[in-house]
Amino acid sequence: MRALLLSLLLTAPTLASAEYYEHHRALSLLGGPGLGYTNAIRGSGAETGPGLLLDVGGSLTVGDDQDEAFLVARGGLGAAGRGGVLLGGFRSVFGRDEWQTFFDLGAAVRLFSGTWAGPRLGFGLRRTLTDRLSFYGGLGLSLGFGSGMRVDTEASIGLQWSFPIGSR
Repeated sequence: MRALLLSLLLTAPTLASAEYYEHHRALSLLGGPGLGYTNAIRGSGAETGPGLLLDVGGSLTVGDDQDEAFLVARGGLGAAGRGGVLLGGFRSVFGRDEWQTFFDLGAAVRLFSGTWAGPRLGFGLRRTLTDRLSFYGGLGLSLGFGSGMRVDTEASIGLQWSFPIGSR
């Protein structure tokens, strides 16, 4: 009897956190503006310059934490914003208070101004405003290979609107 009681006491925190995350699985809409800068080499020519960006996408919580799989479509103006870009990957979220940090690991694919694809890293800060709405800001770096070589840096802000989708 004592062994059963001890095992229940030791597993209670794990069970409680599993129940918490089971009920907080969500699908989110993401969107916001940003600034970017690109350095691209194509053949014997080089293209560098800034750009204005606009991101629209979504994410889905995965795993037992607040981590997310995300997919974002990005468009814009200027050298860094020309053409359309698809960004996708995994966002690892740290913290459970209203302020959280995140780290992105993913890929960027640019289709319309030459074909470029490569890895992307990002990090940022997210502030929970309500149980469904958050404000975020972050920095990112992506490399592109294909129609030459490309390095893009970005700074973006936006809103994340979450919708609970039930238990797993």
